[in-house]
Amino acid sequence: MRRQIAGLMPKGQVAHGIVALTGGTVIAQAITACTTPLVTRLYTPAQIGVISLFLAFFGFWTSLLSWRYESALLVAREDEESHQVFRLGMLCVAATSLLAWPVLRTLCARQIFGFGLLPAWSAWVSVPILLGYGTFMMLRSWGLRGGLVKHIARASISRSGCNASARIILGLLGGGIPALFAAELLGAWGGGGALYRAVRQRFPGKLAASGWRDLQSVMIRYSKFAKYELPSVAINQVALAIPVPMLASLYGPVAAGSFGMARLLVAIPNAQIGRAVGDTFQMELARAVREREYANAQRLFYRLLRSLSLFGLFPLIGIMVLGRLLVPYVFGKSWTEMGLLAVCIAPWMYVALVVSPLSNLLSVLQVQQYKLIYDVTTTTLMIAIYFLARVYSLGVLATVLGLSAVNVAAYSVYLSVLVFVVRNKLGRQ
Repeated sequence: MRRQIAGLMPKGQVAHGIVALTGGTVIAQAITACTTPLVTRLYTPAQIGVISLFLAFFGFWTSLLSWRYESALLVAREDEESHQVFRLGMLCVAATSLLAWPVLRTLCARQIFGFGLLPAWSAWVSVPILLGYGTFMMLRSWGLRGGLVKHIARASISRSGCNASARIILGLLGGGIPALFAAELLGAWGGGGALYRAVRQRFPGKLAASGWRDLQSVMIRYSKFAKYELPSVAINQVALAIPVPMLASLYGPVAAGSFGMARLLVAIPNAQIGRAVGDTFQMELARAVREREYANAQRLFYRLLRSLSLFGLFPLIGIMVLGRLLVPYVFGKSWTEMGLLAVCIAPWMYVALVVSPLSNLLSVLQVQQYKLIYDVTTTTLMIAIYFLARVYSLGVLATVLGLSAVNVAAYSVYLSVLVFVVRNKLGRQ
């Protein structure tokens, strides 16, 4: 698998970086996959539904944390300027993490969209979890700029290991829902110290040296990331996060837990392999654009498109054929419904695996407004599915099938937009 993904990119130093980054994410993926059957026996579908509901909010809020200045780190003109971008991003991370408390507290207190199922203290816990994740997110992007893929891979493994081991150990002790939140907290901060030391060694200098005028200058220079990419990613995360609270409010925590676990497993290639390839693609594409190698950048896009399309067929076919049969035996009879839901969402996750890594080109070319159109359309369609399910009293499977269908259609249109951008922005050069 590592060789196949490395083959997507040019040979040399970049290929070695891909192998290291993908190797780390494959191990992190294996940790999650191998421990899940034990986790499903230590926690009930309702308990998993509660943490899935929190992770839905978490997934949305993380898109706001740095105001997307972690993407600006990759395209900063000089290493000295990257210090200023990092400091600006960390200020945004700290402020946005603190803002999460009143927002989540309001959602819980007013029982909006099923969030009343969360414990009241979850709003407090969200702040350190988000702060840890946001710090890692900024360090990861800065490390990608410096080519520190091996350190990033080790940090990813450490984070997955911390989360998985905490879920198992605390679950054996009967930790219940608090144990699941504790695991998220440990996973958010795992591996951060070692990655910080590696990044600071690669980019020496004083972070505090930047004054307000320097930060303001950087904020203006990369204003498109906050102006276009931030709302675009936020709306996209709404579309990704909304199914869990939607199902929780329509059918209760058990349905939300079954869907959350099904999507977690089916989306493993997206979350691990897809992200690793996407980050490396963004890193290499940014280098090619900076050096005006537009023909190489265009070939890179189409090579990645073909390879991901073929690679994604393996998990898609496996889930469609074996998902319904194996889930009750592997994860327990109480999770039977999860197998059916996994089959429903497999096509959705396939097109996401193909298209999502490619979408990083919009950040590199700073044409994020194209993605904003796609995100608004997708979110609107998913909300429409919710109201249809509520008005016509649709079952869980019918609702999930509807969500999967609209996402497959939306991603297909999105891919057409990406091809259009490549032809007009890179082809004409």
